[in-house]
Amino acid sequence: MPKERKPKARIPSHQRIEKATPSSNGEAEGLFDVVARSQRGFRQLIDSFDRIAFNFSLEGQIRVINRRFADTVGLPFTDIVNHSLEEFIAEPSRGEMMRVLPQLLEARSWTGVVRVRWRKTNQARIYDCTLRAVLEHGEVTGVTGLARDISEQRESETRFTELFETLHEGVYFASPEGELLDVNPAAVRMLGYKSKEELIAPPASRHFADPAQRTVLIAELQRHGFVRDRDLSLRRKDGSLLHVRNSSVAIRNAKGEFVRFQGSLTDVTEREEMEKRLREEQEFVRRLVAAFPDIIAVLDTAGRYTFVSPRVQETLGYTPDEFIGMKLEDRPHPDDRESLLEFFQRLTSGETNSGTIEYRTSHKDGGWRSIRASASPLTNADGRIIGIVASARDVTESKRLEQHVLQSEKLAAIGQMVSGVAHELNNPLTAILGVSDLLRERATDDGMRRQTELIHKQARKAAELVQGLLMFSRPSKPQSQKVKAAELVARAMELRKGELQARHISVEFQSLGSTLFVEASPNQIVQVLVNLIANAEQAISSVRDHGRIELRISHVEGNVEILLDDDGPGIEPEFRSKIFDPFFTTRRSIGGTGLGLTIALVIVKEHGGTIEAQAAPMGGARLRILLPVADGHLATQRTSAPAGRLIGLRILVVDDEEAIREVIQEGLTVQGASVSGVATAEEAWSKLNSADYDVVLCDFNLGDESGTALFERVSERKGQSAPQFIFITGEFLDENRTAQLEKQGARMLQKPFKISQLAGVIEAFRRETAAKVEQH
Repeated sequence: MPKERKPKARIPSHQRIEKATPSSNGEAEGLFDVVARSQRGFRQLIDSFDRIAFNFSLEGQIRVINRRFADTVGLPFTDIVNHSLEEFIAEPSRGEMMRVLPQLLEARSWTGVVRVRWRKTNQARIYDCTLRAVLEHGEVTGVTGLARDISEQRESETRFTELFETLHEGVYFASPEGELLDVNPAAVRMLGYKSKEELIAPPASRHFADPAQRTVLIAELQRHGFVRDRDLSLRRKDGSLLHVRNSSVAIRNAKGEFVRFQGSLTDVTEREEMEKRLREEQEFVRRLVAAFPDIIAVLDTAGRYTFVSPRVQETLGYTPDEFIGMKLEDRPHPDDRESLLEFFQRLTSGETNSGTIEYRTSHKDGGWRSIRASASPLTNADGRIIGIVASARDVTESKRLEQHVLQSEKLAAIGQMVSGVAHELNNPLTAILGVSDLLRERATDDGMRRQTELIHKQARKAAELVQGLLMFSRPSKPQSQKVKAAELVARAMELRKGELQARHISVEFQSLGSTLFVEASPNQIVQVLVNLIANAEQAISSVRDHGRIELRISHVEGNVEILLDDDGPGIEPEFRSKIFDPFFTTRRSIGGTGLGLTIALVIVKEHGGTIEAQAAPMGGARLRILLPVADGHLATQRTSAPAGRLIGLRILVVDDEEAIREVIQEGLTVQGASVSGVATAEEAWSKLNSADYDVVLCDFNLGDESGTALFERVSERKGQSAPQFIFITGEFLDENRTAQLEKQGARMLQKPFKISQLAGVIEAFRRETAAKVEQH
């Protein structure tokens, strides 16, 4: 009968005894053969094993050991052999070892991992053990074993497991098809699952927001063996997106076959959001800088531009790319370069924390622009200055307006002062001119005539200066006419023809707009042109005895442009902003008053135009006038009637200056008139009520009553004809006041004047009045 099989014994589990993998069974079989042979005398061979070798009876009595065992226990062979195993091993206990015996008896072998604590050292070690039953006559009489110390390996595995479990990054293992094999707790948390088992349940493709990413990842691993920092979009359990950065490596077997891959996942969702916000903020800053009205610029410590906002193209004509790499000293005006570099050095050295500077810099078209820049140092994370950041604004126009306002205020202040001075000078100048006229007519010899002529000439010069002061202090509103600009230039040239020829200065006149008209007071614009031509003459004559002036008229953006160029010495750059200031002149030694260009500026502005000084292509100076263009035809200009004789006229002179009364009385008496003089309005009223007068010459300002009040009283008399009133005044009356008085039947004559001029005005007034009477 066949021998009855015993049922297989169940081996109870215990935390200190683990079942090992059978991967080393073949090796153990070979070792056991060696052990068997060693029992027959091969002691030296088993002593060379790197494993503990032993043999003990079923009762636990040690029969054979190798040197490795003795070294581990720390005792000689004689103190170990024939002793009980329990004397040397505290764990596992005899009872725990007996639990394995039924399986050993049944299977004749056992393999597992055992935790052993040696009694002598009280040290615990982990061993990979293989036990085999020793048979004698078919009966199990003992146990032979081999034990390999795997404590270090197990500690490494433990540390790996701890690391695997505690990493903040997700770690995973996957099959070549991409199905998850294992994950750490961090990956479970990242994807919002409760357990590892729930997460690794197939299919793994459900975790990918875009399944194509999974396909590409596996293909790249198969092709290259690794993937570095690949961004993936995964889907959490609740459906929300998780952005991760993945690095993977392929694992191959000995044959090079792709058996699995493993990788790590870093949650970059928050980083992605931060980067998105950062990009949005950068875009906001970019748009803010682009929309900012100022230029924003950054320079390094060497003064090179590293960033310039797009506003630079609108302001200076350069694109931002063209500006990058330029140096700070490349663009400023030579006169401003040194101060700008000093300002930059103070900022980069930390001497000052911020500052503002104004300087001129070149536009791409070659012109100059005035810039106001505010800057402060730029520092790195360590607080070290690495450059400066600045905002720059084009203030060219505002500077021009500021200068205009300052000049206007200056002109107004000076005007108020000179108005009173000019008025006081007009009365004595009128007397001097009148007396010199009389003396010239009565002079009996050449010496007397030359002396009176000199007096008269100097008085006229003083009178012209006073007239200029009055024009400057209170310029009149021009009585506009539509007049050809070319004719005004021609008239001015004709007036200066004699002086130009005497100084050997040629004039070239080119009109590119012969049909261009301006709304202007012809006499005033001619005066401006005469002043400019005279100024050019004097400039040329100061350096040579001949020269050339070019005049050109053209149409520029709704304006008539008049250019006057000369080949003189030009205008020094530092004087260009001053030449229109009152009394500023560089030629006072030859008679310059410093009012010619000032009066020109006042007149041109009254006409709604501009005037400026520039450098001329000829090398001298250029004066540029712009006047609003007007369409139309020439208006008929009113001309004064020639002076005539005053025989038979009865004239009353009313002036509080005795010298004026005497000069007028004597001068007009010579012309045949009967002239009386009084100092006050009351005296004049009494005279006018007691006698008839044809003409009243009345000062505008009388001591007791104004001349206009006397005029109104006389005009309102009933039953008596009113004499013709001519006001003589040292004040400069505006056109509106003059027009109002003329409308009331009076006329105006500005002091100072010559007797012949006064006589002409009287005669013309008489003729005009007679013509009106005849018409009625």
